[in-house]
Amino acid sequence: MKQLFFLWVLFAALPGNAATRYVAPDKRGDGSGLTAAHAADFLDAGFWAGIQILLQKEAVTVTFTGGDYRRAYTEKAFILADMGNRKNRLVLEGEGDRTIFPVPVGYTQQPVLMVVKNTRNMVIRNFNFTGSGKLGYALQITSGEGGTTSNILVEECSWTDMRGIIFGATGAHQPGTSAVTYSRCTFKRVGIDSHSHFMYHAHHASNVRVRDCYFEDCTGDFVRFRDHCDYGSVTNSTFIRTGIFPVYPFISIPLFNNIDPGDETFATHYTFTGNRFRNTRYAIAFHHYGFDPAGKHYLLTAAEGTILENGQPDERKKLLLQQFGINTDAIKIRNNKNEQITGRVMIGSFPRYGAASKGWSGWSDISMFFK
Repeated sequence: MKQLFFLWVLFAALPGNAATRYVAPDKRGDGSGLTAAHAADFLDAGFWAGIQILLQKEAVTVTFTGGDYRRAYTEKAFILADMGNRKNRLVLEGEGDRTIFPVPVGYTQQPVLMVVKNTRNMVIRNFNFTGSGKLGYALQITSGEGGTTSNILVEECSWTDMRGIIFGATGAHQPGTSAVTYSRCTFKRVGIDSHSHFMYHAHHASNVRVRDCYFEDCTGDFVRFRDHCDYGSVTNSTFIRTGIFPVYPFISIPLFNNIDPGDETFATHYTFTGNRFRNTRYAIAFHHYGFDPAGKHYLLTAAEGTILENGQPDERKKLLLQQFGINTDAIKIRNNKNEQITGRVMIGSFPRYGAASKGWSGWSDISMFFK
């Protein structure tokens, strides 16, 4: 209790400096965070406890002074949990391209570099992630059981030359996570293999929005919405693949049902508009692998597959709704520029993990339902 009282005095009794604090890769001066010369260690849990106290009375900007924040990888992950205030926003702001979170090679593989968990009303701005050390996620936004994370804005951040990313440069996960926006971010040259993605959103995270971002060269899907990530959107963004990187979808909505019955399902509210897609096989793909979930019929008979591939538009539309729960009227895909693209919008279903075929598997082009 005495420590919390001291923190309250430190962070609340100085009104002239109340809205801005400073952190650095290592403690500077007295480490109070009141000025750049006395920046706190960014991994100091006591400092962040004080920030949470201060947020109860006003908005706070924490400036991450220019420098090398590799300790989030080599020492311990930078985790912000149970932070934020509904009224007062917390801004984490780097100093342009000088605030760098490197992931150096030669260290033990780590699951995460930075985590935002059970947190609300936060901005992350001007953070730059790079380096090819082995890493699950560079920035993970998630919720614990029964918790919520909402109203998170990630803007003007970059992820470049991260060839050790295993799953995602970033991703929003779990049912309690919603209203996460990525704006004006840059992603280049990420991934180990087909499991690696620029963005890996999964497991009922909702209202994840991507706008005005740039994506170039990934070893897997570029932006993935897995397992009922409803109300996802990607707008006014650029997707480019050069010849040396594998051919995978730019925007992917996959399910991996490796148990019987399956436990992953499609959502049906998406907006993908005003984007530029250049040089891949499928720009946007809905795809299912494995067993049918209870009450769902993602695996098709031969007759159903024939309808999906060659039926009349109303028959195909009805099948998509009845079998997959995908309502093409609830999906907005328009005004995208497609260059060197084989299929604009595709759907696929494949028996895997021991699931028995019902007679059809493969891909079908459903671009006709979207202008």
